[in-house]
Amino acid sequence: MKTCNKCGKRGLYWNKEYFEKNGKWKLSDHRNKDGEWCIKSNFIKKEFKKITKKDCILCPLCTESNFGLCRSEKQYELHKKVHHPNGETLTDLDYHAPFISKYTIKTFYKSDPHYLKYV
Repeated sequence: MKTCNKCGKRGLYWNKEYFEKNGKWKLSDHRNKDGEWCIKSNFIKKEFKKITKKDCILCPLCTESNFGLCRSEKQYELHKKVHHPNGETLTDLDYHAPFISKYTIKTFYKSDPHYLKYV
């Protein structure tokens, strides 16, 4: 007889069927004191809202980059405030430049319209 680590209920048995499937033991599902099934959260299948490209807002100032896809109006407003405070158009180099070396910029971003700003 075992005790549940989540709710503390005593007198539980191991689930032999679960062991035979993947080689790991698991306490049998049981109801806790509130009458709800006591199972670990990672075993619960959660449903997430799927978002398509139609639901997203593409920032018109990021058209020359792979950035600027916002999931909501609120996120779009935050994106404009953080990345386009003066209304400037940004390219991939503008987003990558703080994280890459000058050598990488000179080697791979020669065709970028904002190349001269970072060399």
